[in-house]
Amino acid sequence: MFNFLDPKLLPKISCKSPSTDHYEVENLISSNYADKSRGFIAYPSIKPPVEIEIEFLCNINIFYIVLNTTVGNLQCSGIEIYAKTPNTTYVSISKGIFNNKGAIFCNSRKYSKENPPPAYNSDYFLCFFKSNMFRTFLNASFLKILIFKTEKSTPCLSSVEVWGQPSKACSFNTVQTVYKLMGLKNKTNNLDTPKTTASDDNFVVPDDFKDDLTHELMTIPYTLPSGHTIDQSTLEKHNKNEESFGRKPGDPFTGLKFNNVLKPILNVSLKSRIDMFLLQNSHRSETFGLKRSLRSCDFKRKKLKECDDAENPSSSGEGLDLLIQSVKDKKDFVSFVESENSTERTCILCENKIEYVYQLPCLHYYCRKCLLNICKSCICSKCNGVFTKNQVVKCET
Repeated sequence: MFNFLDPKLLPKISCKSPSTDHYEVENLISSNYADKSRGFIAYPSIKPPVEIEIEFLCNINIFYIVLNTTVGNLQCSGIEIYAKTPNTTYVSISKGIFNNKGAIFCNSRKYSKENPPPAYNSDYFLCFFKSNMFRTFLNASFLKILIFKTEKSTPCLSSVEVWGQPSKACSFNTVQTVYKLMGLKNKTNNLDTPKTTASDDNFVVPDDFKDDLTHELMTIPYTLPSGHTIDQSTLEKHNKNEESFGRKPGDPFTGLKFNNVLKPILNVSLKSRIDMFLLQNSHRSETFGLKRSLRSCDFKRKKLKECDDAENPSSSGEGLDLLIQSVKDKKDFVSFVESENSTERTCILCENKIEYVYQLPCLHYYCRKCLLNICKSCICSKCNGVFTKNQVVKCET
């Protein structure tokens, strides 16, 4: 018995509905553990129904299907399974509405409530295939998962497994190919015998080893001023995103900017425990390629010390700052940008220093309150210049 969504068996998966970034439907069959652990989440504006179509390497006899329908706080509660053979169209083989963590759809000829599938536990809802559709699920080449109901959330799937064996309609060479792809010897006489190996065991990551932001396994944990712990790569991505908007690095949970007191700190004790966990599971494919060394990560420590460098002129960048300043002080130096001192803008009427001001086409600045007063006439109080409301630009002081 095989899981035909194992990447070794080359399944294909697609979804017409758009997905959230980094939570694409391809994650469900990915060979990368980090991608697969994220699962699939549709775009936030997408509402049910959402269809996910799967194509198998060959025609298969489906024994049971395991669906984990919970991703974080998101949960699906209504699933319908469709299947088709090479010569037929899609037909519904099972349907279930539930409030459990997931659901297992299985062949009633092989399993029952007293004899459930091997993957069954109390957290999952047990549902059976329609008995009059046996010709379809005994020789299925395509599978369609329809999410038609959610618990007031975006449609999602954490994981999908389709267990079975090659259909009796498959040739001997096809069956041989399946065994070779799985790295097993061809035992055509024992196709019904489930194979239980160490790789079938669930790879469970302790909750305190997971990133508080992405819920993925951390390798280099950093504790933020807010008390949350995230991976170094996550922090780097957040800082780059803030930099693209012209903002200083800050805590992604509170928005407070980092300084020489409030800054991320490497959680050494937690990193030691994670390293031990990775060593104990180094034989697993899920841990392959994970970067555990501080040097092996592309994270720039300079990003975390920008605020320190600004307040501590004796930092390593002092020489470069002095060189730049000496060039600016030369008489023949021409600047095409505003100086740092000119970035402090105040309202020309009330002269209050606020976070945001509004610039008119005549380059005069107003606070929001004063701007609303002059918008009645659309005339600048300083130079009597005429402007329109769509010419006003919001600026950060």
